[in-house]
Amino acid sequence: MFDSLELPQVDPTTPVDQVIGMLTADGMPFATKTEDVKGVEQTVFANQPATLKDVFMLFLAHADKEYMVYQGERITFAETLAKASQLSQALVDDFGVKKGDRVALAMRNYPEWPIAYMAIAASGGVAVLMNAWWKEEELSWALKNCEAKVAITDAPRGACALPVADELDLKVIVARDTFEPHDRCTSMDDAIDGKQPMVWPTVEMDTDDFVMMLYTSGSTGFPKGAPSTHRAVISVLFNWVVIALSLKMLGRIPDDEDFQPVMLVAVPFFHVTGLLPVMMVSAVVGRKLVIMHKWDVDEACRLVEAEGVSTFTGVPTMSYEMAQLAKTGKYDMSTLTDMGGGGAARPAEHVRLIKEVMPQANPGIGYGLTETNAMAALLSGDEYIERPSSVGKPTPPLMQVKIVDPAGNEVPQGERGEICMKSVMNITHYWNNPEATERAFQDGWFHSGDVGYFDEEGYLFIVDRLKDIIIRGGENISSLEVEAVLHGIDGIDDVMVFALPCKLLGEIVGAVVVRTDASLTEEGIIAETGKHLAKYKLPTQMWIIDEPLPLIASGKIDRKAIKAHYQEVYKSELERNA
Repeated sequence: MFDSLELPQVDPTTPVDQVIGMLTADGMPFATKTEDVKGVEQTVFANQPATLKDVFMLFLAHADKEYMVYQGERITFAETLAKASQLSQALVDDFGVKKGDRVALAMRNYPEWPIAYMAIAASGGVAVLMNAWWKEEELSWALKNCEAKVAITDAPRGACALPVADELDLKVIVARDTFEPHDRCTSMDDAIDGKQPMVWPTVEMDTDDFVMMLYTSGSTGFPKGAPSTHRAVISVLFNWVVIALSLKMLGRIPDDEDFQPVMLVAVPFFHVTGLLPVMMVSAVVGRKLVIMHKWDVDEACRLVEAEGVSTFTGVPTMSYEMAQLAKTGKYDMSTLTDMGGGGAARPAEHVRLIKEVMPQANPGIGYGLTETNAMAALLSGDEYIERPSSVGKPTPPLMQVKIVDPAGNEVPQGERGEICMKSVMNITHYWNNPEATERAFQDGWFHSGDVGYFDEEGYLFIVDRLKDIIIRGGENISSLEVEAVLHGIDGIDDVMVFALPCKLLGEIVGAVVVRTDASLTEEGIIAETGKHLAKYKLPTQMWIIDEPLPLIASGKIDRKAIKAHYQEVYKSELERNA
């Protein structure tokens, strides 16, 4: 799409942020300006499209190229847009979706997922992305919370939605799978039957209308809805394009019109990383997506060889497993040039291993949150290898990052404090949650709850977290949510849930349980908890005790001491079993 741009020549040793400054200068296609956005002064792209529907039409620049490969299926960009436009017509004409209506999207990574997302965005609806691993209780809560009018699902998620369908007057469109006939369910094939391809519904939309909402778990018991506007999402996409163009100018991306980059997809589209840097950026730049049904390192490496995969982004565990398998020489991994990571910290030894066994592949890391639409800081290549504990510098040109003390004052370079971000790419509030909004959003700055510092070169390091939140392989888990379920089990008197370090997943869920029923076992507790929570939220390590948890002077549980004690116990157990 952007191959026809006449890019200025630069010295290959020029810093990336300096090249980005050239691309975003006045008179350039990606020029930036300052604009008041909802009462906050922001840096914005001067020439970006107004809505995602406008962006979708840009995909036709690579219409006949393959966009998605899933098992035996191969789908072009044109075919994707054709089905998305048909489904968008159906949502407006047959399912009554009006601007601002919430449309839930709950399914595994199938080709229908991007199609559904594009259809919802073009209909004027708000695409509410549901975690496909949620159990019925979790999905039902989210459907009620967002007041969904329509849900687009696969069959298992559709079945989970039906118990609240009458209460919400919810209509369900089921993609791909066969399902039990139900008067509230329609197959996607039937929904688009008879609709004319490439005809989008006529809906008046503004750049600051909401277009999507994700749910993010924090320190409170229930997930928080994080809504984003067209402007925010498109700003993310254009920021990634600017980054890609700068790397192309520096010779780090092939300058060949016939070359199509290929990305292996092992992260869920319902995560902000899978949605924006993976799915949507690929559509903008013409990158092919090779979609995995579920993670399997052997299958991942086989697909790298079979499809000529050039780029991979996943949680650090995945790239580590791929590097370990690459050491065996079982598969040809020579096409891989980028090994991105995010969602959790990557140990320094993983970075070194990737570069050692796949010298042609640049390891990279990204830092961002759902609230920042996955943008905050980036680091890759030699810069990352030299400082593997950093997450990089704030992403130019739209992102600002500062470190503040508890009073909100910016701290000197090198001192630790809370990481705060300001950008037009950020969300501005939590859905129907003014209390959480007031805590997290102040004067245009999002307060992340992460603790970090800048070094003397301007690189950001994350060292701690202010919130009781566990990040397991990229999934945010509220310790209070898990505690609430455990408290509801007969025979449990008290409980505390906390993070335990894990080399592969970053963190896992630990729990100490005080029981009053001596017959309670770990297996029984996990089985009961699993009836209410997604599997990734279940405790991996549990200690069952019969004495009360220690308290502080106020009578509250001494959470800090308990967490420190059991983390040390866990560390000792690992060392003993090594």
